[in-house]
Amino acid sequence: MARVQEFLRRHHGDMDFRPAWESGARLANRRRLVVFTGVFVVLCVLSLAYTFLRAPQYRALTLLQITPGAAAPRPIETVSVQSAAPGAESDKPFLTEVQVLGSRPVLEQTVARLARDGHDLAALGEDPVAAMQAMIQVSPVSGTAVVEMSATGAQAGLLAPLLNTAVDAYREHLAATARESIAGVLAGSDEEILTLERRVAEKNDEVEAFRIAHDIVSLEREENQVLARVRGVAASLNTANERVAVAEGRLRSVSEAMAAGSAVTRSRDDPTLANLEQRASQIREDLGELERNYTSDYMSLDPNIKAKRDRLAELERQIAVQRGLNAQAALAEAREELASAREMAARIRQQEASDRDVVQEFSARFNEYKALQDELTELQTLYRAATQRKVRLEASERERMPSVQVLEAATTPQTAWRPLYARDAGIAVAGSFVLALLAMWFVELFNRPEPQPSVLITQPGGPLLGAAAPVAALAGAANRMLEVPERALLPAGPVLPAELAPGEVAELLHAATAEGRLGMLLILSGASPEEALALSWDDVDLERQVVAIRGDSARQLPLSAPLRAALGAREACSGAPLLADAQGRALAMDGLHAAILCAAHDAGIGHAGVVTPAALRHTFIAFLVRQGVRFADLAQLVGRLPAETLAAYSSLSPAGPRVPLEQVERVMPALQV
Repeated sequence: MARVQEFLRRHHGDMDFRPAWESGARLANRRRLVVFTGVFVVLCVLSLAYTFLRAPQYRALTLLQITPGAAAPRPIETVSVQSAAPGAESDKPFLTEVQVLGSRPVLEQTVARLARDGHDLAALGEDPVAAMQAMIQVSPVSGTAVVEMSATGAQAGLLAPLLNTAVDAYREHLAATARESIAGVLAGSDEEILTLERRVAEKNDEVEAFRIAHDIVSLEREENQVLARVRGVAASLNTANERVAVAEGRLRSVSEAMAAGSAVTRSRDDPTLANLEQRASQIREDLGELERNYTSDYMSLDPNIKAKRDRLAELERQIAVQRGLNAQAALAEAREELASAREMAARIRQQEASDRDVVQEFSARFNEYKALQDELTELQTLYRAATQRKVRLEASERERMPSVQVLEAATTPQTAWRPLYARDAGIAVAGSFVLALLAMWFVELFNRPEPQPSVLITQPGGPLLGAAAPVAALAGAANRMLEVPERALLPAGPVLPAELAPGEVAELLHAATAEGRLGMLLILSGASPEEALALSWDDVDLERQVVAIRGDSARQLPLSAPLRAALGAREACSGAPLLADAQGRALAMDGLHAAILCAAHDAGIGHAGVVTPAALRHTFIAFLVRQGVRFADLAQLVGRLPAETLAAYSSLSPAGPRVPLEQVERVMPALQV
């Protein structure tokens, strides 16, 4: 567009060839500016007027440290207390004093003091105490004994005297209340101590009499004679039961060994058996040595060998007899041990049964004694606590009174606490700015121009790679553009890649390598560069003469004669990529681009740098579109295309009815040679 305008300026002088849509843009910008400025100014005026017309509020603050006394007074009516949630037991007196600080009795004394000092309280209304309760806030500082007391109002000169006078009134209220409470506490404490002392003495006598009557030595169960005897019997019974279990196990093992014919005792435990087995073993070794040196016939005739065999048989018989005697002795010993263990266990069980009733009776009396002792301990604890309380009360009357220390006295505020005019003004301006933008967007929402098709200036027959448009064609294109109505002038769509002439396609295929030629043939058959790189031999069906494209744009591409020849010249391998590099890996996009670029240079094509896989795909799509193919059928041939790209290709489609898919020639002329 800029080149056309430059050409017209050069040949037609100072005529104004600016597109008509520029005037519409200026009108739209002017409308936006008016809407934004109007809304912004109105909102700024209203919000800033509201901000600066609000009356200022002042705030005075005082910090107190409250140490609650032993007897804290109860609150009557309190103002709002922040962060006064129930805490630990030790925090309750402190929180109670915090509530008393803002109670109605304290504020009534404050009103009387202020009126007596000559302060004007007319602005507080008919009930100045209620007004003060609304103005004052008491907030304990978490984790400390410090209280923050603040007053907020429009009268800056009244706030500081109000807080300081309230603190003085609170001190007087605490002093009077503490004196009355302490007097009552002392009287009640003496009466409580006398009562507890009498009850402790009575309970002590009762416990001692019970102990002597039931022969209880101590609260420790192990130190009492009855329980010690029972515990010894139980331990003896456990030992006896263990002996019975051991004896039964030994008897069972001896019986099983005798039934199985195995040895009951070890040879080293019986010297006689050990001697017999040693002699038999020596004879067996001698016979084994003779068997290795002589034949069996000779050994059967030799009298010495026969004598050795007879001695071995006699020794084995004696060993068997000795083992039988040992087994019988072990069995008798095991039976005797089991009988002894069972008899002892039976005697211990009889003794345990006779002591059971005694133990139950003693346990019941011991539990009663322990309960009486616990009651006595509790009474003694109460008595000691009451005595200590009385000692603390008598030690110092000052410690029994709550104390208040002013950490920071209230002063008259010099500046307004709220509203924060600068902050609120900034928020008002920012909010007005945002609302003005929203208003401008809302107005533009209902003033959108209707979308118009883009204007494409094309040379008859379509410009080819390396062909320069003649000056006459540019001038004619400029004249045609000037005749287009203003509403049809919109920015152009996406820039399409360069288109190759049929002769350039043939030269490119001739100069390409085998791998590059196969990739170019796939692209010129309808596959995108990405789809061509993703193909494998499993996607090729040579019997049906098709290549299956998978993915979102699944389709089948017919095999042209050059594509069949290129595939036939290669060795098919199931699962292997159709386009592979020297190492057999799938070819990358850079490799395909490099192969096409090298072929373009080798073929001597002008402007070879713009010959890319995208240019080949564009050449094939332009070949289909110029035949008048239906755009709805274009996806079945080359896959899905973006709407902007389809709009750009619409300028290449010829006028007249569309051609059905069956009548479209899918093989380019350069591939039919």
